[in-house]
Amino acid sequence: MMRQPSAKRKKPAEMQLPCGWRDCQVICNGEWLLNSHIALHLEQLWAEEAEAETECEDEPEECVCAWNDCNFSCTDREEFERHNYYHGYYLHLLLQGKKECERHPEIPACYAPARQGDKLPELKQNYHCGWSDCNRVFVSIVEFQDHIVQHASFEYEIQKSPDDERPKTQCNWNLCNKQLENKYRLIEHISTHSNKKHVACFHCGELFRTKTTLFDHLRRQPDNNTQKFQCAQCFKFFATEKLLRGHAVRHVNCYKCTMCDMTCSSASSLTMHIRYRHLKDKPFKCSECETRCVRESDLAKHVQIVHAKMVHQCDQPGCQYSVRTYTQMRRHYLEVHGNNPIFYGCHCCERFFKSGKSLSVHLIKKHNFRLPSGHKRFTYRLDENGFYRLETTRIESLEVTQQILSPHIKNQTELNKLPEAGSCYEIVNPISTEYERIIVSNDANEAHLVGEVTISLPSLLDDDDNTVDNNVSAVSVAVAVDALNDNHHQH
Repeated sequence: MMRQPSAKRKKPAEMQLPCGWRDCQVICNGEWLLNSHIALHLEQLWAEEAEAETECEDEPEECVCAWNDCNFSCTDREEFERHNYYHGYYLHLLLQGKKECERHPEIPACYAPARQGDKLPELKQNYHCGWSDCNRVFVSIVEFQDHIVQHASFEYEIQKSPDDERPKTQCNWNLCNKQLENKYRLIEHISTHSNKKHVACFHCGELFRTKTTLFDHLRRQPDNNTQKFQCAQCFKFFATEKLLRGHAVRHVNCYKCTMCDMTCSSASSLTMHIRYRHLKDKPFKCSECETRCVRESDLAKHVQIVHAKMVHQCDQPGCQYSVRTYTQMRRHYLEVHGNNPIFYGCHCCERFFKSGKSLSVHLIKKHNFRLPSGHKRFTYRLDENGFYRLETTRIESLEVTQQILSPHIKNQTELNKLPEAGSCYEIVNPISTEYERIIVSNDANEAHLVGEVTISLPSLLDDDDNTVDNNVSAVSVAVAVDALNDNHHQH
């Protein structure tokens, strides 16, 4: 017999869910009973249709959803059942979201367009369990979600040791071998495979995995955004510090190209870099000329500009300006009609240019700048004064920095001197040939101190579950120069 914990957490009461089937007044205690109740409605519906078919040999008509305010219809019975079971699942999420908002009156209301009835997705397939050696298929999403939780609980029981120790439990979902600390972490993790949602916005109907993401959805809306927190990298404003912390990670380059020193903030941007810079494959060929393109969207743009000769006409009264590309039309509108000209400013001599290309030529010829390794062009960002300036720093994860420096490190002893992965970030000057760096670390002793600087990378500690995303921790800062170099390149 299993030993019971001394202090059990009180199980929350099941939510009272009214059945939305037309003319049905039943209220069910929890989503599982509602799911069973919907099954009874479907059984009754199929029985009535079978009786009607014996009297009339015509082909079966479309099944029309009997849920309130729903106009769905189809001829496939399984799809119709999936749809109706999802109504019950969705109702539970809506009421759960409403309940969470009522518990937290300080959270602002939703100002997005109101939902019209239930906001259900297209459900063309049954739900397949991806656990290894399990090939079960479900029509009801509630039964499917319950089934995978049973997998997690059973896996924990068979993997724990006889003396009741609790080692890490492995997820056996197809192509996933992640180790989790306990049963509850495994259940939480496996829900990512099944795309399980826990709440929905009662006003607009959007689904969310946690109540925290629901609250973020409400806070980040334009009418609710207090704009108290600004990103130091791109100057965007956010309603809460947590939203800013989540955004800040996007400025960290965690992916490095294996064929050059290009670093990217996401796997998708790295993939795009490799396709354009290192691969010669251009599968999309123009039917009117010999031009080949990497992506279908590039080919469509080529056809529009070169062959279709589509012209964008300025829609302002009395303006006859026309141009082929939307980008040029947008610039015309900003400069001529919006009184907001676009200028690229040199940070060395304060000269201004009409295009980034002109500024790049100026930086290379007049100030002896070189393109950073792996980059085809300089990067410019809008500053606080509305001018585009050269991006002189980029933030890279320590793992990426080690990969960049590894060809230059003479021996393993020097490699071992680098901090452990995940313990710090380095802000890298991409235009410097001497690898000048600012190390952002928990331990200032990890860097060779040259001076003091105050830079803050916010902590990524989640307010609800006290977990740290992407192994990022911050915020003690030191200015350092890589040991390989003795001189600084001043700009």
